Amino acid sequence: MAIEVSVIVPNLNSPMIDRTLEALRAQTFDLTRAEVLVVGVDEPGLVTEDRLVRRVTVPVPCSAAQNRNRGIAEARGQILCFTDADCVPSREWLVRLTAPFADAEVAVVGGGVDVDASNYWTLCDNLSWFYRFLSTAPAGERAHLPSLNLCVRRNVAGRVGGFDEGFPNAAGEDTEWTARLRSAGVALHFEPNAVVRHCPPRSTFAQIWRHGYLYGRYSSKLQPELGRQLSSSDAFWLPRSWWLLLLLSPLFGALATARVLGALAKGAHARELATWKAMPGIWLTKVAWCVGASNALRTGLERTARRTTVEDHQPVQQR
Repeated sequence: MAIEVSVIVPNLNSPMIDRTLEALRAQTFDLTRAEVLVVGVDEPGLVTEDRLVRRVTVPVPCSAAQNRNRGIAEARGQILCFTDADCVPSREWLVRLTAPFADAEVAVVGGGVDVDASNYWTLCDNLSWFYRFLSTAPAGERAHLPSLNLCVRRNVAGRVGGFDEGFPNAAGEDTEWTARLRSAGVALHFEPNAVVRHCPPRSTFAQIWRHGYLYGRYSSKLQPELGRQLSSSDAFWLPRSWWLLLLLSPLFGALATARVLGALAKGAHARELATWKAMPGIWLTKVAWCVGASNALRTGLERTARRTTVEDHQPVQQR
């Protein structure tokens, strides 16, 4: 049977990639129509290949954007699904994520996120950046979508090129890519019932600070041509002066944290209010974002966009 769906998982020595693959092998989707490509480096040796799972090795450790682009080049399916090596998809994930594609007009679908609350800093990080994409959030269109739970038609992805490889790991490259899709006139649908559980390795203050800092430094909100593609609910006024942004970062952090709390307080999000103790940690992630954005303004950061097409990543011999 022809492969219709390709699941692409970028991997940089994830200590839990075996859990991700176990969950993918347990999907209720007809897996004879699917393939899973694990792209990157697996020094722990946790990736085992079979009819479903194929390992795509790279010569040196690469960013998630580079690994996803390689995966797109290697994929055989016309529907491209993305998740991360720190995620555990639910059993119905692939069925629910791909179901909307029965409508020929649907081109991009993102799914819901369940957060790992076992560690305080991990919880803060998850709620800070994924509060609009929780599995308790309402379905509908979004201004952008995260790549840890994303599905795209191959021909639509080819229209805008690959992920921008100028981004370091976990620094908003998915926000930039999906905002670029939206800029091209593609609607971004959110289906909260297609769930992955996110268990990132960020479990200390230093790790979530760096994550927020990189988001701010490389954020597409600093790019005028994409900033207008983000809805007004995704951004508020920020000064273009680096020192003023740095000076006011505690205030902007508080405003952004209030927005998170407000979103969690609505409707189905109400059960998340038990996480109010995470607000100080969320505030710190938002301050880190402002510090990163301020640094980008101060240094006159001009990131060289390396937007690729799948032809830029020629398939390699399977090893």
